[in-house]
This record gives sequence, C-alpha cells and structure tokens, in this order.
Amino acid sequence: MMCLCSSVMFFMLTLVVTEYGKEPMFFIWICCIFLSFSGNFSLLPTATAKAFGPKYVGVNFGLVFTSQAVAGPIGAILSTALKDTLGWFGMFCLIAGFSFIGLLCAFFYDVKKSDGSDL
Repeated sequence: MMCLCSSVMFFMLTLVVTEYGKEPMFFIWICCIFLSFSGNFSLLPTATAKAFGPKYVGVNFGLVFTSQAVAGPIGAILSTALKDTLGWFGMFCLIAGFSFIGLLCAFFYDVKKSDGSDL
C-alpha cells in the first residue's frame, strides 16, 4: 500500500515534466498512473480482510468498494469546480497530497486484535 501511494505521488507530481520527454514519456507516465490506481483493486480486499477479520469480508469489502462509487461523482464535481482555481498542476498536487495522506495512514495504521496479536 505504501509503494502504491508513493508511486501515485511521484507520477502525479512529475507529470508536468513529461513535456520534455514528449509523447513517449507522457504515455509511460499515464500508464504508470493507471497501473497505480488499479493496484487499489488488488490491495483493498486484503486490507479489508486484515482490518475487519475474515468472517464478514464479503459484506465489508462490498461497503468499502461502494465508497468508490460515491467518491467518483463527488470527485468529478469537485475537480470541475477546483480546476479553474488551482489549475492542472494544482490538481495534480492535490491528488499527490491525498496520496501522501494515504501513505501516512498505511504506515501508522497497524491492525491488531484486542489482545495485541495480529489478525
């Protein structure tokens, strides 16, 4: 999860440098960004099972996955409203900032049972 958040931060913050590498570098950066985003779909089931236990992992993951359906339209509305204020680079920095918050959460959040043992 930390590698995923770090890669999103890196590629978002350095997307503006792709103008020097022209189309091939831009293509590579966009592919890496989408590969990083798709990493959520492989990591979230495991993280959900570890955080909430294996008994109700299907129901819990369904709720976690539904959050993306809610966040999608909200993100589209917010990005449309903020694009004129922040500009494209500001939007990339905002996404990188949220990825940094995710990195901190992944680093500091350690799931344990009430007795202190791992799930």
